[in-house]
Amino acid sequence: MATLFVENLTVADFSYLHPKRGMVGESWLVDLELTGDLDHQGMVFDFGHIKKRIKQIIDDNVDHRLLVPVDSEHATVSERDNNTSLEWLYRGGTIRMVAPSESLLLMSGPEVSKANLTLFLMDLVQQVVPDNVAEVRIVLREEDTGTAPFYHYSHGLKKHDGNCQRIAHGHRSGIHIFENGRRSRYWEKLWADRWEDIYLGTEEDLEGTYYIEEIPHHRFRYDAPQGHFELVIPEDHCYLVDTDTTVEQLAGHIAEQLATEAPGKHFRVRAFEGIGKGAIAEAGENMPGKTHSGWLSGATVI
Repeated sequence: MATLFVENLTVADFSYLHPKRGMVGESWLVDLELTGDLDHQGMVFDFGHIKKRIKQIIDDNVDHRLLVPVDSEHATVSERDNNTSLEWLYRGGTIRMVAPSESLLLMSGPEVSKANLTLFLMDLVQQVVPDNVAEVRIVLREEDTGTAPFYHYSHGLKKHDGNCQRIAHGHRSGIHIFENGRRSRYWEKLWADRWEDIYLGTEEDLEGTYYIEEIPHHRFRYDAPQGHFELVIPEDHCYLVDTDTTVEQLAGHIAEQLATEAPGKHFRVRAFEGIGKGAIAEAGENMPGKTHSGWLSGATVI
């Protein structure tokens, strides 16, 4: 037998429900190993088919979904007419959601963990590999960012024509902030703390604020091509912006806030959306040798 491997096969960007932290955005890299006999081509499995079949089935079932451990004592879930209603009680308050069932992954077990998601994915992959593959091994891991700050956020983009429109999906994201041309761990840590386990909501989608057990909760709702979405979540786990929560607009928001909080300085922000992608924005005073238009150019996708 032989073993082939694919590192960084895909990135699973999703949110999940935690009994203490509430809704948590996450990004896990997926590594794959397949062990089996060689086929008539002298291969365990064609790399081209791995990308088409295995990456696709992982992306379709996990990426941009809310993962819910249905056996948890914190969860109450019901399904009707291709829609799912959810209630999650945790120490921070209550999370309630109504959404198309395709926007969630209901997982067996009391919690969402690397271990149970790995088993789930291995079972999925086993369905699409050829008979000569005897063993499937999957490793889920975070991006190694060293000591650099990062934050977990969840959001929804109602105008998106793909799966980003789902109201509760998320990312584990780094951030690079440059103050007057020099990288600032102070500002990076400040924003990482500010957006720790946060739900980033658009003011336009906020239907109102209500009290549940004396705790204020925001209620977001919108209609998108995939269906009707509603989310109730504790107010202190939310951060509101007056735009949609695309990474371009989030980068611009951070840069503008920094320029307001530290007047007289120039800021350049590289905000990540998960792993290896994001946007750049700049705001504040001009730096020596740079024109006004050259520095205050808004956001750029990376």
